[in-house]
Amino acid sequence: MSLKKKATKGSIWTSLTRTGINVVDFLVYAYLARVLTLEEFGLAGFCFLFIEFANTLVNAGVNQNLVQRDKWEDRYAASTMTFVAGMGLVVVIGILGIGAPIAYYSYSELAAWVVASLAPITLVTSLQVVVSGKLLREFKNKQMGIAKFCATLISAATIIVLAESGYGLWALIIGKLVNAITQYILLIYVAKFKPYFHFDREDNKELISFCLPLFGMTIMNFLHRKASNLFTGIVLGPASFALLAAAHKGALVINQVTMSSINSMVVPSFSRVNKRGDLGSLFIKMVAITALLVLPIFMGLAAVADPFVTIAFGDKFAPSAEFMAISAFTMFPGVVAWFLPNLLIASGKTKDAFKLTMLNLISNIFVAGATIWFGIKFMLISLVVASFISLPIRIFIVNKHVFIDSKRLFSSLVPPSFSALSMYFLLIGIKPHITNLVNSDVLSLILLIASGALIYPLIYITLFFGHAKVQLNELKEMLASKKRQ
Repeated sequence: MSLKKKATKGSIWTSLTRTGINVVDFLVYAYLARVLTLEEFGLAGFCFLFIEFANTLVNAGVNQNLVQRDKWEDRYAASTMTFVAGMGLVVVIGILGIGAPIAYYSYSELAAWVVASLAPITLVTSLQVVVSGKLLREFKNKQMGIAKFCATLISAATIIVLAESGYGLWALIIGKLVNAITQYILLIYVAKFKPYFHFDREDNKELISFCLPLFGMTIMNFLHRKASNLFTGIVLGPASFALLAAAHKGALVINQVTMSSINSMVVPSFSRVNKRGDLGSLFIKMVAITALLVLPIFMGLAAVADPFVTIAFGDKFAPSAEFMAISAFTMFPGVVAWFLPNLLIASGKTKDAFKLTMLNLISNIFVAGATIWFGIKFMLISLVVASFISLPIRIFIVNKHVFIDSKRLFSSLVPPSFSALSMYFLLIGIKPHITNLVNSDVLSLILLIASGALIYPLIYITLFFGHAKVQLNELKEMLASKKRQ
């Protein structure tokens, strides 16, 4: 099987299993949103940010390092596992010694206990890194996805049973721990890999040399993605944090299912492309196809945000609908910017990938920190504007190493962007009529989704038939069973 076929098949399986995981996760999230108060819900989410940040520390660049090496060596994998597990232990101690006290003095004693209880997840995550790297390298996305999906189901069942038994917030904490442990056990099983520890100074030097720029980049990327949430939680408190987190949840699920699935295949597929001059062209094709599939989903989400939020999370989360609609517009520059750092990593330019992420971080932290004082809505609008302004700078940085034809890129994005925007405005126009016609939020949502599913392809094919034909042929080529790279 060709590399292109393996990468495409792997991306499809990643998308399918992530869909299942995110559907289950979303259902549990919606259930807890109704069971817990806004303050409890926001507190749990804010405390989990500590753990998410800790997980980025132990995972930064390690998978990419294992994937891009010429051959797999168990000895090197064991050295990597020793190094990462050691980092995991240090980070856990940091969470207990620094994170928990910060949570105690910033919020409450309960927050400190929640942070401390979640800390073991980071140690378990550090043990998963090498196993996941092996599976990604071998394009065993199917096996890895099924293992993670099974762990998610077990975790979801645990959370619901405990919540129904009156454990409240602690049902979520215990469920997160169960998920991490179960996932590690299942990943070891499907990888057919017997982990062991081995220390080698030269291996550690190689690992540090490759991962150090990515380490900083991963931290910056985390802060870039979570800047708005962090400032909201710090400045406006857990209730506002809960509203913003709910607004981001729909977009996060779509991201995980679509763009993250594709992005996870960039390094393993692009790093093995023989002609480096082809990278820019392949990047444009990937962005065009992603825009074709993703932009209408996000614009549809923006259009149906009102009934969607009410149905999913309840009336107390109604303000989240406006936040969700505004945030969706970041996808227009985001569909391009999302893949740029990994494109540089695939070319071995980790230092410039770090610079790119640093730019993202500075713009997001500066904008979010300066505007949150005027409210969440003002902050989100400012972030959308900033993402458009910074995109040309990001492309300029990448162009130093991988040439991207800007005119060709722009022309490939016009049809899906115009079609998605047109669909959005049409749905906004017909939404009041549908709402007046039917007295049910669920039925209104279904009718709006069905309308969007008809409007988008109709506009796209009618106005951009030639482009639609090219994209269809490209999709067929990607899914072809036997094609040479």
